Amino acid sequence: LLADDPAAAQALQDVGPLMGSVIQRLASGDHAAAAEQFFTDLALAPGEWEQMPPEYRDTVVENAPTFLDEAQDPEALQFDLEWVRDFATPTLLTMGEQSPPQYAPVLEKLAEALPRAERLTFPNAGHLPHVTHPDAYVEATTAFVRKYEES
Repeated sequence: LLADDPAAAQALQDVGPLMGSVIQRLASGDHAAAAEQFFTDLALAPGEWEQMPPEYRDTVVENAPTFLDEAQDPEALQFDLEWVRDFATPTLLTMGEQSPPQYAPVLEKLAEALPRAERLTFPNAGHLPHVTHPDAYVEATTAFVRKYEES
């Protein structure tokens, strides 16, 4: 979604080498180090990896081979916004205030394409507000669902 966006060029250029390093670690079988590096360098606000519940970190490490498969799929990052233009269901797009810089413009493009999209940014949260700020996330998503229950 950001390949032709000049405003996102620097963020995408910065992510490339970091992602390459994570993929190398995954390919070598060092799933724990790769998972921590991914979340520390690419996805989370500072300190959030350590704040994650150990069982969640364990799940991430166990699923690392799937991430490697996805990263090696040449079409993994392809997305046609036309696919969602007719999706009329209310949609909540969320991110953390401290999410990596490439997330906000992606959500912007999705919000423009989805006819009933709403955006919500969680203060002081990184890429996984549902993990690091679960109470606030549940409260916000519950309020969103309730707003549309009657319709």
